[in-house]
Amino acid sequence: MTAEILIRPADPDDAPAVAPLMVEAGGGIYQFLLDGVVPGMAVADMLMPGLAAREGSFSHRHCAVALDGGAVVGTAHAYPADWMRSVDRSYLPPERLAHIRSFDAAQDWGSYFLSALAVAPPWRRRGIAGRLLDWVEGRARSGGFDRITLHVWADNAPARRLYARHGYIEVEVAAIPWDERLPHEGGSVLLRKRL
Repeated sequence: MTAEILIRPADPDDAPAVAPLMVEAGGGIYQFLLDGVVPGMAVADMLMPGLAAREGSFSHRHCAVALDGGAVVGTAHAYPADWMRSVDRSYLPPERLAHIRSFDAAQDWGSYFLSALAVAPPWRRRGIAGRLLDWVEGRARSGGFDRITLHVWADNAPARRLYARHGYIEVEVAAIPWDERLPHEGGSVLLRKRL
């Protein structure tokens, strides 16, 4: 059913298409953290330089894209969880970081971390997310990792069902309070899959 969909590593030119998908996958986290940090700049536009870069955990080199006729219709972004420990967050408002402190506490250090998985609405329920997860699992295995972890909003039932079908189990809950830019109930759930 998805034979016409091509999964390939992302390249710098994919950044304008990948950034909005990552914003969607974040369920408000990027808006919460970045809104107003650069006045007048859209959140997706703020993500593009990092995605286009060759270095850093946000680089396109840690992304796959799903293409339909050359158009990006999905993406996955993953890297070693330990990299989160060295990310520079000094430019982010301290009160916003304090609000999501439990996210950092609910991590499985040493795992391969899936930070984003998104498929554009018209292409959902066609197996594309599963193929992107397969790509991430292949990357994790080739990097010597024995498990993949991710965070999903507790109230995102469709995503939780997808991950459960692919063997991910609940490990811990990060009690992130509701905010108008983070309109979620129940916090964020850390999921894990052993490889």
